[in-house]
Amino acid sequence: MDIFGQLGINPTTGIQFVFFAIALLFLSKVVFAPYANALEEREKKTKGGEELALEYQAKAIQLQSEYESKIRHLNNDMKNIVDLSKSDASRHYDSAIEKSRLEAEKLVNENRQKILKEIESVSMELRAQTQTIALSITSKLLGK
Repeated sequence: MDIFGQLGINPTTGIQFVFFAIALLFLSKVVFAPYANALEEREKKTKGGEELALEYQAKAIQLQSEYESKIRHLNNDMKNIVDLSKSDASRHYDSAIEKSRLEAEKLVNENRQKILKEIESVSMELRAQTQTIALSITSKLLGK
């Protein structure tokens, strides 16, 4: 035991070692083991949460791609409907314009015919009155 004395180890060191061993056993059973279990349980939950988050992220990406494809399909459908409506409106517009044009031409022709008939009747009246007016003018000029 002289070697222990030379190293500076006395009997209180053994007692301290025993107290240290008892404290270490106590702390490992009471503090470190529950902490390690809680940490392990937390890691399990976190890993499950990470996997769940990755799964939800993958689902979100899939849903987004489905949403975008459906939106593109709906946009194409709406474009087709709008194009069809525009072509229908253009056809209706063209037919209405053509109908109006024909109606206007018909009215113009009817009015031309009426005007021509009126011109002829007025012309005939003037011819009929020409002799009467000529006789009146000559009699006034001659003083009769």
